[in-house]
Amino acid sequence: MIYDGAAAVRGSVAGSSGILAGMRFALGLAIGGLLFAQTPVRRIRQNVVESLNRTPSFLCHESVERSQRTAGADWVKLPVFELEAGVINGEEMYAPPQAYDDRARLRELLALFSTAGTGSFALYSRGLFLTTNASYYGLVTENKDGVQLARTDFAMPQSTSTYSLAAGGKRVVLGYSGSLWLEPDTLALAGLALRADDPPKDAEVASVTQSFHFAPVKLGSSTVRLPVSMELQVQERSGRQQHLAAHFSACREYVSQHGEQMVEAAEPAEPLEPPANAAAEGAWLPAGLELRTVADDAIDERSIAQGSHLTFTVTHEVKVKGKVLVAKGAVIEGHVTRLLRQAYPLTVSSGDRSYYLVGIHLDTVISGSQRFQLSANLENLGPEPVQRTSITESTTFVPYSSDPNRWGTLDTLRPLFKVPRADPGESFVGVVDVVLRMPRHQVMYWSTQEPS
Repeated sequence: MIYDGAAAVRGSVAGSSGILAGMRFALGLAIGGLLFAQTPVRRIRQNVVESLNRTPSFLCHESVERSQRTAGADWVKLPVFELEAGVINGEEMYAPPQAYDDRARLRELLALFSTAGTGSFALYSRGLFLTTNASYYGLVTENKDGVQLARTDFAMPQSTSTYSLAAGGKRVVLGYSGSLWLEPDTLALAGLALRADDPPKDAEVASVTQSFHFAPVKLGSSTVRLPVSMELQVQERSGRQQHLAAHFSACREYVSQHGEQMVEAAEPAEPLEPPANAAAEGAWLPAGLELRTVADDAIDERSIAQGSHLTFTVTHEVKVKGKVLVAKGAVIEGHVTRLLRQAYPLTVSSGDRSYYLVGIHLDTVISGSQRFQLSANLENLGPEPVQRTSITESTTFVPYSSDPNRWGTLDTLRPLFKVPRADPGESFVGVVDVVLRMPRHQVMYWSTQEPS
């Protein structure tokens, strides 16, 4: 829980004992203020920044204990979830488990992090140390869990915060506040607790609190400070409560492996959830139609994530038996199903290179007053198919979800890449590059299929 400095002084005192208690309290404040002046916040920041600079990409074994309850009900413990998680190239990443039930639990975990605007490592809190945006209040010594630690409280204002919650189908940026616990002699980070400030009334979440315990961890040749445990409390306005406790062990430096798949714990862009396609009204588009489209949204790792909403504009009308079924200018709605970053070997001297897989599912098409559901497969990228036989600095490719043995623009290089089996109606776009940047107006050719 977040330490409440105002609640540290309780009860009442009388007579000389009350005066002595007041003098001790005032003396403690004076000593704390002097200590804070001698050891400014910049020393705390310096310690953390030095640790971050020494920290390579890493993975840890994460053991997650979850429990939840609805309003007025008892707590229900969920099965313990074991997985591999870490920070790779500055992004929080998860290795998809093999078991189906564990993959479902990972999706639930990432959905919770998306709703609550956080993650196992709460990377947004780096703003406390890498910027001067937060305000700090005093430095006092206290006993925490039987250990003498120094504590300073902080507040990150909304105007400079990177923390956000889901509210009304959008992301709403909030400030946050809390406390840091530090080893008194070195001011090395030992604990962090924070809470979201004033979630809006239309947010699903009424309150979020999160705390971390840090300890020195050996990674390669460096010893750095990493979380060894984390707790997350989420209170929803419906009365539902969720509690999550994670413990980290066996942390090691991350080494990219050929064909390895990782899932990013990124905050989805607006809206947070894909359209409820199964419940939508309207007929299905018949199979065998060609849809020529341009993407209205950039496919950019900085702005999209799993669940992100995408739209496409139809550039050529589609006729069935001489009648226009889908007009030019019709809008197709879809969503991102997956966002994977992987590596492939180029040459022994060059090492591994990055490539991205973006899963896309088309949901509905709106043509005039008509709204159709559809299932479609991405067939190619335009304006004209280009056959490539070598990898350039930035290359796009299309692994055909309807036929995984055909790879379109990079068919000759297919053995270098690994693509998971597509779900019904899902297609993949691949990008070979160090970053994922596909601008708007990308031409895409689709063929409609029978709904699964």
